[in-house]
Amino acid sequence: MTDSEAFRTAVRVCATGMLSSDAAPYESALELLGLVSGFPVDAGDQALYRLANLWGELTDRVELRPAEAHQAETHMITAAHEWLAVEGDREAEARYIDRWLDLLRRERPAPSPEYVLSHPLQHGSRMPVR
Repeated sequence: MTDSEAFRTAVRVCATGMLSSDAAPYESALELLGLVSGFPVDAGDQALYRLANLWGELTDRVELRPAEAHQAETHMITAAHEWLAVEGDREAEARYIDRWLDLLRRERPAPSPEYVLSHPLQHGSRMPVR
């Protein structure tokens, strides 16, 4: 079994567990994020890196915006279910990840004006905003 196959098997097991477990989806999502963040994978399998972005966005939502935890956990369950439906079809996987990342970025609130003013270099400006 190649590293890529082992990675994909582990993600499948984790996603299946999220759907069939009584544990909070967040706990399974953290396990999945840890898996995709540290697993060696064959070159050419872009799912590893992109899944890390996706599951990072989902777990960050629970951690950084607790009021949205229920919605984030609902997204986690849906994302796990959908991954199991597309896994193995590289084109479908790419569309799945693109769609989820787009959805999550659209749902992310814009930074407050105070934050942008206090962190100008993080928002594309080389000059401090006055």
